[in-house]
Formats: sequence, structure tokens, C-alpha cells
Amino acid sequence: MLTVWGRADSSATARVMWTLAETGLAHRRRDWGGAFGGGDDPAFRELSPHGRIPAITRDDGFNLWESNTIIRWLATICPEAGLWPADEAARWQAEAWMDWSAAPGRAMGPLRTAYRRLAPDPAEISRTIATATETFAVLDARLTDRAFVMGDQFTVADLALGVVAHRWFRIPEALERPDLAALKAWHQRLCARPAYQEHVVAKVSARAQTLGMGD
Repeated sequence: MLTVWGRADSSATARVMWTLAETGLAHRRRDWGGAFGGGDDPAFRELSPHGRIPAITRDDGFNLWESNTIIRWLATICPEAGLWPADEAARWQAEAWMDWSAAPGRAMGPLRTAYRRLAPDPAEISRTIATATETFAVLDARLTDRAFVMGDQFTVADLALGVVAHRWFRIPEALERPDLAALKAWHQRLCARPAYQEHVVAKVSARAQTLGMGD
């Protein structure tokens, strides 16, 4: 049995839970990190050296940390889920998109900080929206003529990018931003997946509502 250590509304944990749901592997989750604490617990530091969530353990003693690495591992041990492209070159391209997923994540951080301020600075918001738009435009261009990041097949690349994309679409409607049509259509396709609804849309949106914020 696999155990996921991480709170459900963490974006990194959400990626792993979403992947597990897509694979159908048996698992359980323990609330960890954030308000639940545990990041500095010496035993947890043995699982995750930097004390961050998520980490996973298996009853036989196997453990792993870093969400994208966990996604890669899950896709490998559950080939029947079809999360890796069959073509070797395409697989390496999927790996590249997984690594690139850090870029939109970095772009969203300052933007979310800007519009969450008690007295938002319009110039700061405009600047951070422009930066985030430039980054997401790369993904939008990739998706222009394909259903998923790697084509017709849903893969690890979509799993790595889907959570941060949801944060982009959670930006308050009052904040104007370009209409990235291909990105929006892809996000709608992800939203049609039950596992995405359960572990990304419901969890991330619920946290935003609890905090009283648009995202």
C-alpha cells in the first residue's frame, strides 16, 4: 500500500493524488505540512530532506519525494495507465515539458501575491500578468493543434502542468488578461476528467474560498 504524506489542498500533493487516481493504484493519504505541521519531524526529513510535501512511502520501505519524480515513478510502475508516450523521443519531450512546468509555477507566484495584497498596486498586477501571460503563451502555442501536451495521448506532461494551469484560470475575472484559447480548451478537457475534478479543481478551489481569495 502506498501512503502519500501531504495535505490535500497543496498543489504539489494534488498532482500526485491526481496521478494516483488516473492509475487506479491503491493508496492512502495522511494530512501533513502547512497547518498540520510535521515538516521538521526528523522521521519525515528522512523521507523528504527539505521537509516539504509531498512524499510517498510503501509498506516495503520504499520512499520518494518531489512531486514530478513521484509522477514519473507512478507512470513507470503502472504502464497500463498509458501515461508515458510509447515513442522514446516523445518520452524525452514529455520529460522536458515536465521540467518546464516550474516556469509557469514561478510566474504565478508573484502574480498571486500582487492581487492578494490588501491594497493591490495596479502597476504590479499589470507587470506580473504580462510575465505570466508570456510564460503561458508558450504552452498555449504548444496546444494549438493538439488535444494534450504530447498530442492525442494524455501523459505525464499534462499531469505536471495541469495544476498550475488551473491556478491561471482561478485569477479573478476582474483582472484582464489575454484569451489563450488553446490553453483554455485544454484546461476544459482536463476538467472533464473525474480525477482532475476531484483532486485539483475541488481541492485547490476549496482552499482559495477558505482563504477568501480568487485563487
